[in-house]
Amino acid sequence: MTIRTAHRHRRAATTVTFAAVLGLLTAGCTSSEPEQSPGVNWDAVNQALGMPLHIEDGGVHAIEWLRTDLHVVNAGVTLDPGMELVAEADFRETTPGNVVMIGEAALTTEELNAVGPRLEQGGIEITAIHKHLQDETPRLFALHYAAYGDPAPIARTLREALARTGIPLDQSPEVEEDQPPIDLDTTAIDTVLGATGEVEHGTYHVRVPVAQKVTETRADVTLPPQMEASTLLMFQPLGGGKVAINGDFAMTADQVNPVIAAMRSHDIQVIELHNHMLHESPRLFYLHFWATGDAAILAQGLRAGLDQVRAPRR
Repeated sequence: MTIRTAHRHRRAATTVTFAAVLGLLTAGCTSSEPEQSPGVNWDAVNQALGMPLHIEDGGVHAIEWLRTDLHVVNAGVTLDPGMELVAEADFRETTPGNVVMIGEAALTTEELNAVGPRLEQGGIEITAIHKHLQDETPRLFALHYAAYGDPAPIARTLREALARTGIPLDQSPEVEEDQPPIDLDTTAIDTVLGATGEVEHGTYHVRVPVAQKVTETRADVTLPPQMEASTLLMFQPLGGGKVAINGDFAMTADQVNPVIAAMRSHDIQVIELHNHMLHESPRLFYLHFWATGDAAILAQGLRAGLDQVRAPRR
């Protein structure tokens, strides 16, 4: 068995400041320098969130809060927060000073009815409400949301909405060195899947980009894989080479039923089929799944699903 230490591509939070070049007016003299747009003030966004963003690939500025306040058991398995028991948001600049924000939060029933209205009051749109798990205690819903425009007010609204939950909002930003090793043969999983993953909060995540270019049509930008344009496969070690798997396949309409057939033929339970966004092209559907068992065998089933979405092997 290989013990791999945690590795994340997320880098430490970095402060980015864009200096505007302003026209300097003096008595009877105007500078020949053209006025330029200032871009996003990421310092103000960090302040509104109360926690620094991480800079990721594709110009994405990301934040994540773990649901360390909850003890979640699904189908007899106590879940680590790394199994997407989080609230998160990804920001990407679209035009100077403006962004598209896409995110989601795992919420209890009571929290759902408190968070949704506050988001809407602040101009953050609800894009989906559904389940990611089938037999969990406490009952959890996934609330998906999106917003467009000046990111500082968006960030302020998001934090105020999440303050109505039990989520600890003053979490320390995670650094790579702080993560403990994971008891899982991740090399074998990578080999079967034909993709490379990384450790996330004691779980192993493999993210496989959608084969097609995905456009957020309202913002008129191409979405990077981490902004809902990828399949997410998650493995939680249970010891002895056993794992619990959860996540979602991102698919176009013609791929939905072939992926369902692949999951069922490998004894992987289909949990939910739904959308996450409102303005994407091509239209994407997300299939959530669950199973426990031998990691290598379950990885083979997930690879069968990847074959149906035409995911290449590395």
